[in-house]
Formats: sequence, C-alpha cells, structure tokens
Amino acid sequence: MNFYRKKNIIKQCFVEFFGTGLIIFFGTGCLAASKLTNVNFNQFEISCIWGLGVSISIYFSSAISGAHLNPAITIFFWLSSKFNKKKVLPYIISQILGAFFFTMLIYYLYYNSLVSFEINNNIIRGTQESINLASIFCTYPNYNNSFIRNCMIEIFTTALFVMILLQFNNKKNNSFLHRSSIAPILIGILVFMINISISPLNNISLNPARDLGPKIFLSLTGWGILSFTGGNNNFLYFLIPTIGPILGANLGGWAHKILIDTSSFKMK
Repeated sequence: MNFYRKKNIIKQCFVEFFGTGLIIFFGTGCLAASKLTNVNFNQFEISCIWGLGVSISIYFSSAISGAHLNPAITIFFWLSSKFNKKKVLPYIISQILGAFFFTMLIYYLYYNSLVSFEINNNIIRGTQESINLASIFCTYPNYNNSFIRNCMIEIFTTALFVMILLQFNNKKNNSFLHRSSIAPILIGILVFMINISISPLNNISLNPARDLGPKIFLSLTGWGILSFTGGNNNFLYFLIPTIGPILGANLGGWAHKILIDTSSFKMK
C-alpha cells in the first residue's frame, strides 16, 4: 500500500513539475522570441500565449495532480483543508523546479540570440542595463509605483484570479463546465484578460513559482543578486511576486468560501 502511495505522489509531483514548466516554456518562450529575434509580439499576443499555456498545462495535469501548478494555490488548499498536508512541500518544490528547469531550457535555446543582443547593445550582464533582458524570464514591479501600491496590485489581482477560478471549479456551479471540460479554457482566458488589463499598470506574477524559479536560475547565470532586487537596491521588491500571490490566493479563496458555498468542491 505504501509503495503505491509513494508511486502516486512521485507521479503527481512530476506532473506538477512538467505542467508548471509548460507555462514557463510557452510564456517566456514568446517573450524571448519577441525580444531577441525579428518576431515582434504585441501585448495582446503575449497575453494570449500565456493564457493558452495555462490552459494546456491544466489539461495536461488536472487528472493526475489536480493541476495546482502554483504554490499559492497549493497553500490555499492546504490551509482550507482541501489538500493533504504531506503533499504540500513536494508539490511546491516540484513547481519551483519545473519553473527553474524550463527557464534554463528557454535560456539555452535562445542563448546565441541572447549573447548577440548583449554584444550588439553593449549590455554587461549583472548591471542595471541587463534588467531589460532579465525581464524576459522574471517579473519586476513598476518602480514608479510605491512598494505598497505594487504589493496591493499583486494581492488584489491574485485574489480576483483565485476567486473566479474556484467558481469555475465549483461543482455547485452550472455542471455544464464539468461535462464539457471547458473550465481550463476559461481559466486561460481569465489569465489572458488579467494580463492584458493589468500589465500596462504593473507586472504581475499570480504565481510564486513562475517568478522564483527563473530568478534563482538567473542569479546563477550572471545576474547575481540583481535578479532579485531588479536594480532597485530594495530587496523587499523580491517579495511582491513571491509573497503577494500567496496572500492574494488566500484572500480570494476565503472570500469565495464565505460568500459562495464551495463545500462540495474537493481536490485530490
């Protein structure tokens, strides 16, 4: 019995690893293509690719792992007693490693283009000028806004995202969503709409793994501590895309639980 349980959690963690990585692969891949090649995606197209990447990742992983693909989601389900606490850390580690590995994959796929861009534009990696390249892989707050304002945008946006996501997956909602398997598409559209609406105001992550995995990788490939601070000399800004989504997911999740009965919604 224990053997099958261990086998099952390994499979779930691999799916969380690969599913989270797919989001990064498609999302940062289009950003790298737009920045480093002659392919010029606009914000509408980039947001669309991120949304489709999320939908594909959910379809890939939902039947096996529940398609958390986000430490903030995993933590919320654990705190709301919808998820086995023994799986929390393995899931989160898998998600961050997935983001790290697929960032590394995109980095090396576009390595020659990246180096050529640095040479042609006299960019020295690890300097303030190199943040523009680091933003291909990570999110950095709008430094024209205050720390509090950026933090509130991240928290509110993630809360909105999770609240709507939970309603999409609420079995007390119209069962058409479950019969037609359209929920992942709607979640992808939701990601697209949030990105296209909020990105001009502030860069958002909605997902700690989406930002932390790439930042760890960049810190090992020449950007160092700059990958976390963004050159703002304020290490606290690193917390916005990491802690903000966790606070926002719990805020939105508990608001949904209080305002809309989700007692029938269970995760694996």
